[in-house]
Amino acid sequence: MIRVRSLTIAGIAWLATSCGDPGAPQYSGSPPPVATAFGTCAFCHADEANGVLPVANVLACTTCHADARPGVAGPGHRAIPSTVLVPSFPPAGHRLRAEAVFGACAFCHNATGGAMLAFADTVRCETCHPTAITAAFGPRHRSLPNTSIVPQAAADPHAPGAERAWGSCSLCHNEVARQMQALGPVARELACSTCHREQTPGQFGRGHFTLPGDEVVPEPATHPHALGDERAWGSCSLCHNQVARDLQEAFGSQFELSCSTCHSEQTPGRFGPGHYTLPPATVVPNPPSEPHRPDAERTWGTCALCHNKVAQQMHALGGAAEGLACSTCHREQIPGQFGPGHFDLPRPDLVPVPAADPHAPGPERVWGACALCHNEQTRALESVLGPPSDVRCDTCHADALPGMFAPGHRRRPSSALVPNPPADPHRPSAAVARSGSCAYCHAQLATNLAPVTAELSCTVCHREVTAGVYGPGHRRMPDATLVPAFVGADHALGIWQPFGTCAYCHRDLSERVAASNAAELGCVVCHDQRLGDFGPAHRSLPTAELVPSFVGVAHDSGARRVFGTCTFCHSSTADRAWQFTHGTLVIECEKCHMANTGARYGEGHQSIVACVECHGSERKTHHDPASGTDSECANCHQPHGSPNLFLIRDRIVSPAGGERPLRLENLRGQDDAGFTSVSEPGSGLCEVCHTATRFFRSDGGGEPHFTFPCFTCHPHALGFSVRP
Repeated sequence: MIRVRSLTIAGIAWLATSCGDPGAPQYSGSPPPVATAFGTCAFCHADEANGVLPVANVLACTTCHADARPGVAGPGHRAIPSTVLVPSFPPAGHRLRAEAVFGACAFCHNATGGAMLAFADTVRCETCHPTAITAAFGPRHRSLPNTSIVPQAAADPHAPGAERAWGSCSLCHNEVARQMQALGPVARELACSTCHREQTPGQFGRGHFTLPGDEVVPEPATHPHALGDERAWGSCSLCHNQVARDLQEAFGSQFELSCSTCHSEQTPGRFGPGHYTLPPATVVPNPPSEPHRPDAERTWGTCALCHNKVAQQMHALGGAAEGLACSTCHREQIPGQFGPGHFDLPRPDLVPVPAADPHAPGPERVWGACALCHNEQTRALESVLGPPSDVRCDTCHADALPGMFAPGHRRRPSSALVPNPPADPHRPSAAVARSGSCAYCHAQLATNLAPVTAELSCTVCHREVTAGVYGPGHRRMPDATLVPAFVGADHALGIWQPFGTCAYCHRDLSERVAASNAAELGCVVCHDQRLGDFGPAHRSLPTAELVPSFVGVAHDSGARRVFGTCTFCHSSTADRAWQFTHGTLVIECEKCHMANTGARYGEGHQSIVACVECHGSERKTHHDPASGTDSECANCHQPHGSPNLFLIRDRIVSPAGGERPLRLENLRGQDDAGFTSVSEPGSGLCEVCHTATRFFRSDGGGEPHFTFPCFTCHPHALGFSVRP
């Protein structure tokens, strides 16, 4: 009873002394803390006062309950505050929960405090709102932050979205946090402190961070937190940006491969939650010299990163440009071996005849990607024809059959493309192969051409390219300027074989030469110089040294053909022999000119015969300058025929020099066209050479003499001396 009384008296004494000035107690003794802090409000609102008590030094009841309403439950009761004063109030009892760490701010910005709880260990309200503004909604209300403190705040600054994964940094560097969040997996293994590791306390937060050095971030992006397409390579691209750009440029977003494919062993705690080791040779057997930057072989995709040597060999074949990829032959995936989907070795139904080193065929590589699977065929092509100049596999195998062992496999050619291939299409005989790539489609024509391919090729006559017809550069038929008289569409020489390559373009001339009994005469006997026009060895016109008198451009000796080969070079001699006779001889050159196989101007040119072999040695000449030679008689006689009697030449070289015309049409001693001329003294047979005789000189002078025939007294057998 005494105890109850004493409490009542004490309470009345406290109430009596406290109602005059709320918030400023007037009693003596030791009142409760809430009474000291909040005055009369604490008498009725003890729970609320206890809730606000931790921040009583900056927050009073009148801060929020500003309007006095006298007579309502007390001398100066106050109104409930509106959202203008208290935008988000704590629950009943003014008791804060975990957001109490933000102090008085949490009583009016309770929702903000709740949103900030995740960052309470590093950020306080005054971190961003540093300046106190007295008397605005409280004794120490604070300013809004400027861009030097919060450069990129979130739209709702205290409640960032998914980028909150980056911690309190996202409150001031929200744009950076959003960019980092867009990297996806990066948010789970990388934190701001991974790169920004050294703390600088007191700068815009309890532990602000420095920019990283190159030992932490060797190749950052220009805007480090906003990567381009290279972000596909994950958090690695933030510190190894150049490497990521190289990979992205070479392979694009190759999601079948990640950094951890090769760099698979973790080294925890170094520059990130799980940094990685360099790969061993079992993972990367032959990387490029700069591993993340393969050269042209990058066209083979991510395989080039581990199988760089193979990719280089394949690139040299040009296979990638022909629609060939690694997966063409290595098709079945073996998941989990050195990558998300490694590949098996191909079977014979895919690669029937691979090269000994499948990715590096020998000389047959010139045939491109086909050599990888059809190595035997390409070796056969290479061994016979050498590198292709104007034909490729797709020249004949032109129509694509998609999806068969490659993106565009090819079918066998039709006869429209290959009219007569060799029996073994990829291995023509050596004789046929000499015609080059033409032999693949025109094997029969190449067989007919085989005897002359050493100096005549298909392109000599079929010279102009008609691009894109059955090959990169098919050729047209020759015109008359190239082939005036063709041997025939079958390219077979037949009976014109002796004339060799010439007969292919000059068949008409070959026919005329053969009809003139001169088939044994080759074209090169007269046309001996190689010129190179219209073929690798076209030939010159003959000179007078080779052909003293030509039968004519038609190569037709006409009636003179009885003289055979000789007629073509000695046409004037044959003409004379045809008109005039030499005794009773049958007209054949061989009668006098025996074969002499070692002579010039032909394989069997004829020797010159001495007249005495037929006419005896008893006959003598008369002051003949050629005496004792094979041609001693020929000074006066034309052995191949003459219009004069006794084959006397119609022009004679006199001892005085110069040629003198001569006619001998009768055997009278003194008569025109006889031994001595009547009308033209000095022009007769016996006169033209005499310069110092007493009678009948060449100048027309001299004394008169007998008029009967001269040989009456001066016989030929005595060398025209006087009979004894």
